[in-house]
Amino acid sequence: MSRTSLQYLEGRKLCVVLVKEVDGAPERARIQCLHGRASLDPQGRLELMAEGGFKFSVPNSALPNILPSDGTAMLRDAEYFVMVKLHPDIDFIRSDRAEDFA
Repeated sequence: MSRTSLQYLEGRKLCVVLVKEVDGAPERARIQCLHGRASLDPQGRLELMAEGGFKFSVPNSALPNILPSDGTAMLRDAEYFVMVKLHPDIDFIRSDRAEDFA
């Protein structure tokens, strides 16, 4: 996706939903939601700008999956959300904020 095609997200409330399989079972997952504002860096990459200056770069592989919020409680007041599947060797940013789903 190009910078131009992502321009509509600039400054919008965004939720990045990090998803990680539990015990290698795709039907069991752990999630963590990151909330903030969408921003495009000078190279056109999408970033989540959270409170306190925290930045999270959304992987290019997730960009086609950006959707408008459906009002789900975990998305809070986000206008858009994107799900990012974590590699099994990557852990959550803060494991105490992760939730299990089956």
